[in-house]
Amino acid sequence: MITDDEFRGVTPQLIVSDTDAAVRFYAAAFGADELLRNTGPGGRVFHCELLIMGGRLLLHDDFDDDSPTAIGGSPVVLHLYVEDVDAAFRAAVDAGATPTAPPEDAFWGDRYAQLTDPFGHRWSLASRRSELSVAEQQEAADTWSAEALDENDRRTAP
Repeated sequence: MITDDEFRGVTPQLIVSDTDAAVRFYAAAFGADELLRNTGPGGRVFHCELLIMGGRLLLHDDFDDDSPTAIGGSPVVLHLYVEDVDAAFRAAVDAGATPTAPPEDAFWGDRYAQLTDPFGHRWSLASRRSELSVAEQQEAADTWSAEALDENDRRTAP
C-alpha cells in the first residue's frame, strides 16, 4: 500500500522511448533505484517507480508517440541538488546525457549545470556553494543582469 510519505509534493512522470534503457541511464547517472515496475501486453512498461535521492520519479513507455524525442524536445527542466555537481555532471554525460551548460559558479550561490538525457528530458544539477540572503541574491542578480546587458550591447554594437 502506498502512503503519503512515499509521495510528497509533486512527482514527475516521464514518458520515455525505452523504460529499460531509461532505468539503466538514471541508475548510472543519478544513482536511481527501481522500486516497482508494471508491464502490459508485449512487455511494454505502463508504470515504473524510481527513487532518486529520496524523491520519486515515475516512468512509462511511449504508447502514443508523445515522448520528448518523438515531439522534438521538452520545455520542462527537472532540477536535482547533488553533493558534487561536477562529479554528477560527468557521471550523467558518461551514462549518455548531452551537456547543454557545463558546471559553473552561478550568481545565486550554487555550482550549476544543465544536460539533456538520452530520452529528451532536460535536467539541471546544482550544489550549494554559499547561502545568500534574499537581498544578496537580488543584488547578485542585478549585477549579473547588468553585465549580461553590457555584453549583449557590445556584441550588437555597429
